Amino acid sequence: SSSPPLSGLCAHIFATCPWRKRGAAEHRYISRRKMLPTAPGAFGCVIPGRPPNYSDSFVQVDTMRWQLDVENSQQIRDVCFFLTSPLNVPGAGLSCYITGPPFETWHFLGAVTNENPSAVVRVRWPKEEGAPTAARLGISIEPVEQIAALQAELPGTELVDFGKQVAKDLYDFLASFEAISQHAGILMQLFDRWMKRFEDRCKRDPFWWLNRHA
Repeated sequence: SSSPPLSGLCAHIFATCPWRKRGAAEHRYISRRKMLPTAPGAFGCVIPGRPPNYSDSFVQVDTMRWQLDVENSQQIRDVCFFLTSPLNVPGAGLSCYITGPPFETWHFLGAVTNENPSAVVRVRWPKEEGAPTAARLGISIEPVEQIAALQAELPGTELVDFGKQVAKDLYDFLASFEAISQHAGILMQLFDRWMKRFEDRCKRDPFWWLNRHA
């Protein structure tokens, strides 16, 4: 049989993990902890085709950060990560990062909060780095304002860059025709107007193109 979608698998793990089955009294005890993520199993992640990893599998580097080494990372395209109980840090969420050797430059992937306790994020490696064979996932407690700023840079920026490449390719194609090349100035003005409109839409809603009816 075919494998279930990653989003469905994430939801299943979130709903059936041991922390979700604890009694009300134990939940009240857990909620009184100063910082919930220091407890075993407080968050987790799933890489497609691999077993889930909960927070007790991560190495805690300080009170706010955890790391997990990942092998064969060149095969990773998506990561699902989630909270298994509400985060007991007001105004904060968990950010997910990834880095490759020499493990110095971290790349933001996405975040979860109490309001959005699970996420499937795309792994994006800079062109100059490529996809390494070994990687390290990082989880960090961060203010929701900082998370929002990081998230705003993710898909919108990539989509705008893609739009610019499409626009340039179309402009070069049209400019190759002599009848159109005589009006290159007007053509460029039209493309500039379209590009500004495209950028504005991406800033307002990076996924607007997914919401359009076929």
